[in-house]
Formats: sequence, structure tokens, C-alpha cells
Amino acid sequence: MLVPASPEWGELDYAAVMASRKHIKHLFGPGDTWPPDDLSMEEDIADLAWHWREFSTRRSFAYHLLDSTGLSCLGCLYLYPTASAAHDAEAYLWTHISLPREQAAQMEDEVIAWIEGAWPFKAIAWPGRFIAFTVWAAAGLPNYYASTRALQPQPEVGD
Repeated sequence: MLVPASPEWGELDYAAVMASRKHIKHLFGPGDTWPPDDLSMEEDIADLAWHWREFSTRRSFAYHLLDSTGLSCLGCLYLYPTASAAHDAEAYLWTHISLPREQAAQMEDEVIAWIEGAWPFKAIAWPGRFIAFTVWAAAGLPNYYASTRALQPQPEVGD
């Protein structure tokens, strides 16, 4: 089940991020430091508030992948604007480290198929997945999350 990322899912998201942090480190590129080893729940919730504001203004879209009960976060999907002239969006996806490889692969395939079928994008870039980070970096293309988030004032928890 996909739900928009927001602070309301903070506890589930934080548990999934922290359990999977070594698995998802450098999701947005080899030089990116998200998630830091010392990420606090407050910082994660502030990050989710940023994602929610982005979603609400239709600038970018982040989703939690929840289990069928809605009681466990199994990963996240991020759809961002891109600086690439050859693409109209960039996407990143991670699944919880505890998922068996086959289940994670099936979930990822289903999410990718959903994006390709339900979203109006003609060309989606998947840096680190279908486009090597070395190729992405050689083109001088920044990651939207890392570059935009770094420029934003950090919201207070509860914003």
C-alpha cells in the first residue's frame, strides 16, 4: 500500500529508516549522507514534514510503502523534478532490509510498473538503479532532494 509520506507516519518511517540505514545509505548518490547514523526521530519527522509540503504543492512526491495492515513501513518511493534535459522526473526507491530479496524485488517491480503506467512521465531517470551514479555525476546533474533540502530552513517539529 502506497501512502503519501507525512509526519503522521513518523514512527513507522523512523523505524524502517534506522533498521535499513546501511542498506539505503547513498540512495541519492555516493556522496550523500542521508540517512545519518545519528538521525533522531525529530529530524526524521521534520524531513517528513518537508516531503509533505513538497507533495501538497505538487513539487515532488514521496510515498511510504506500507504493509497491508498499515502497521509497518516496508520502504519509500521518491519522485522528484530533474535537471536532466533527457528526463522529466527522477525517481528513487528503497525497501526494508528485512524483506526477503524476492519479495523486495517483486515490490520494487510493482512500484516501478505503477509509476510507468499511472504517471504522465515519458522518461524517468533512476539514478543509481538504471543509470549509474558515475554517469549521472559526469553529466553534472544534482539530486533534487539533497540540493533543495540543504537550502531549506529546517522546520520545527510539528510544522
